[in-house]
Amino acid sequence: MEKVGPFLVLWLAVCSWSLVRAEFQTFRSPVISIGPGDVSEQYFRTKMPPGHVGIKSFFGEMVEEDGTPVPVSELYLHHWLVVRMHTKKNDDALLRGMKDVYAGNDGICQGSILPQTFGSGSETRHTSYSLPDPYVVEIGNPDEVPYGYEEVWLLNVHGIDTRGAINPRCCHNNEHCAVKEGFQGKKRDLYFQYTVEFLPMEPSLVPVNVYLLDVTDDRTSMEEKPRCKVEYHVEQCDKSKDSACLHEMKAVASLPNEKEVDVVYVNGHLHIGGHNIELRHEDGGLICNSETIYGKGDEAGNEAGYVVGMTACYPERGTQRIKPGEELHIRAVYSSEEEHTGVMGLMYILTAETLPEKDCHSFMWKTSGAVLVIALAISIIGFSSYRYISTKRSSVGYESLVQP
Repeated sequence: MEKVGPFLVLWLAVCSWSLVRAEFQTFRSPVISIGPGDVSEQYFRTKMPPGHVGIKSFFGEMVEEDGTPVPVSELYLHHWLVVRMHTKKNDDALLRGMKDVYAGNDGICQGSILPQTFGSGSETRHTSYSLPDPYVVEIGNPDEVPYGYEEVWLLNVHGIDTRGAINPRCCHNNEHCAVKEGFQGKKRDLYFQYTVEFLPMEPSLVPVNVYLLDVTDDRTSMEEKPRCKVEYHVEQCDKSKDSACLHEMKAVASLPNEKEVDVVYVNGHLHIGGHNIELRHEDGGLICNSETIYGKGDEAGNEAGYVVGMTACYPERGTQRIKPGEELHIRAVYSSEEEHTGVMGLMYILTAETLPEKDCHSFMWKTSGAVLVIALAISIIGFSSYRYISTKRSSVGYESLVQP
């Protein structure tokens, strides 16, 4: 038998600890029955991976029962949201009568406005929602749940069945879209399906803070409370006076961070007619410019004329940092060649504590030092035992377990 060196044993021990494989789980909403012209906005109690875990990526879309993706040209996905909530435990009589509360994200809008941890719209299929190492969205941390409560998740899906609609872009909340005379179409049973990539939480993973910035927040001073309105109106331009026909909406915001933080990920959310949405530092430096991606075909994910994706920004670690109290500037640009109602201009920004300036693994090595010492000790003991046994065997011979 070939001897195994102590450093190989050490390497195997360390790698077996550090190379934790991510898991994937796929979930579905309850059935959403919808027919031509119907506008549906529903809320469901939904599932997430159990336990204390870190989310690495999230992908969601509308599908038929057999999993076939539904084009947004047939069912316009206005938005989907996954919201963290704290609900009282049924067996705790002391808390009877207390209501469920939004745990939400880390801000910054008032109350329960824009509380989602994950969310998107028609752009969901071509917008990246994955985080670089070592960052994760932490969920299931028992220390963050108030006594007598448990963490649960709420799914909100807002879809519009535009099959046969006279004007599929003019359907509003809780209204039935006018359908062309004589159009025949049956109700369909559809589902919102989402896949989550996750890892067990451990010291080497860095949790992020989740913020939603809204371009409709019209406060004029950071001393004022946020006034997010979520949606706004874009009037049609007068081409004789404005040949560019671009509508700009601007706002300022400030994160509640108490110390300097790294920007990990940023992306925007715009509707049809949107060009781009950008986030800048107080001094005007660009943090992220998120641009719309429009489809050019008929198939799901490439529907002509629809926003099928938004570009995301992944700043190199340490290159984009936000100071405490820094005033951030948001600017959303829409085409105003046509009138647009109920549009949005959101920035989804994830930040984290600043990591050491050394190589990308320095943080992981610091947090895993104890494990490394243990692995080294085990390797030395194991190798010493192997040498001792090998020496004894060479001096007394080998006793077969099979008797002749």
